[in-house]
Amino acid sequence: MTDTRLRAGGNNNFRGVAYMATYALFQSLIWVVVRVLSDRYTPELLVFYRNAFGLLVILPLLATRGRSLFHTARPWLHGVRGLVACVGVYSLFYALANAPLATVVAITYLAPLFSSVIAVAFMGERANALRLAALVIGFAGMVMVAQPSLAEGAFFGVTAALLGAVMTAAAFVAVKVLSRTEDMATMVASQFVLLVPVSLWLALDHWVWPSPADFALMAFMGLGFTIAQSAMARAFASADATVVLPVDFLRLLVATVAGVVLFGEVPDILVWLGGALILAAAVMAGFRLRSGVPVNNL
Repeated sequence: MTDTRLRAGGNNNFRGVAYMATYALFQSLIWVVVRVLSDRYTPELLVFYRNAFGLLVILPLLATRGRSLFHTARPWLHGVRGLVACVGVYSLFYALANAPLATVVAITYLAPLFSSVIAVAFMGERANALRLAALVIGFAGMVMVAQPSLAEGAFFGVTAALLGAVMTAAAFVAVKVLSRTEDMATMVASQFVLLVPVSLWLALDHWVWPSPADFALMAFMGLGFTIAQSAMARAFASADATVVLPVDFLRLLVATVAGVVLFGEVPDILVWLGGALILAAAVMAGFRLRSGVPVNNL
């Protein structure tokens, strides 16, 4: 019996790591695409196309579930989550256009730590020694990551990345509360339904018809986003956060390679060291996340 449980645990960990690697790969590729397209299109337009193609991906779900998909006991909280998701995605897309790619990715590792702060401040969770140590280490890493870009004048890009991390954290907390009463499919579908009209309205003043090649890249953003979120959900459902979170460092590796090859951005050693500190702090915080499935809608 013990051997069977050990093998089952090992298989679950392997699946969790594989799913997290899939998430990290697709998420980093999406951000590379955003960076490439940001030379020709505004963040407002890119956000709309990402949301629109993401909505197309879930249309079969809408067709099979119908109106029942949107039955909810907490419509106001879906609205709050939609608001923070909207602010967060625009902030991150702006950051990707105005700060080094690796720097933005490293800063996003702060989201679990910001979630911890929000949970303590607004949800009554206890600030134990491990959590406080993770915060100190994480924010020390943030200072290291931000310093080279701030020295190069990328203040607004770094600030936007930090705002995006805070909004991602707020979305994590909203999902944690919603998951107590809401269906996962409802949480995913509601965000696209809320964000598509808002992002369309914001994109109209910046409208440019994309070329066929760019249109294909925008379609990949929507499809890749859906794949990434599904993979992340399955990763946390398969294994503990402490097992899967270290794999997320793959995002920084891909971002660094893409930044060097495509944009000539060679990250400062402080970005690597700070990113490693932040991720280590996130793993420390992950010792409290033994169950539950975070869903990042940014």
